[in-house]
Amino acid sequence: MFELGWQELIILMLIALIVVGPKDLPRIVKTAGQWMGKARGYARDFQRTIEEAADATEIDSIKKEIDEANRELSTAHRDVAEGADAIKQDVAESTDSMNKMLNEDVAASSKTAAAKPNGGEPPGGQTAEADGGQAETAATAAESAPATAQAAPAAETQGTTGADDPPARGASA
Repeated sequence: MFELGWQELIILMLIALIVVGPKDLPRIVKTAGQWMGKARGYARDFQRTIEEAADATEIDSIKKEIDEANRELSTAHRDVAEGADAIKQDVAESTDSMNKMLNEDVAASSKTAAAKPNGGEPPGGQTAEADGGQAETAATAAESAPATAQAAPAAETQGTTGADDPPARGASA
């Protein structure tokens, strides 16, 4: 603000000595020094108040950032939960469709067994439930894989591994 060098201070002291007098000058200098000390103290207090307000503002901004991060985390958690629910639903639908397909296969095999001679019943007048449905399961397995069932006994009877043998009729290579 005021740039006073030592020369200007000496001139001011001489003027103050002439105006005030040598008797009151030390008291006036002491009072001026006290005022300067109080002014510096007020400036320090003001600076501390500003710094505390800045710290509080920084703390508030950090709190806001933490709240924002918590909101993002909650959103991500909700999205993951929704994705997990969608996956569970897809698995349930796949399981239902697989069960439906298996039930249709069982119903189709029952119809083919009913179309066979003897009405699909085992010989000797026994019912299908008497053997626990094993005859029906064996008939279905034999119908679904006749080529593999024939190729396996042929390989066993020849005593070879069957690696060099040509494939059996109806079997795909």
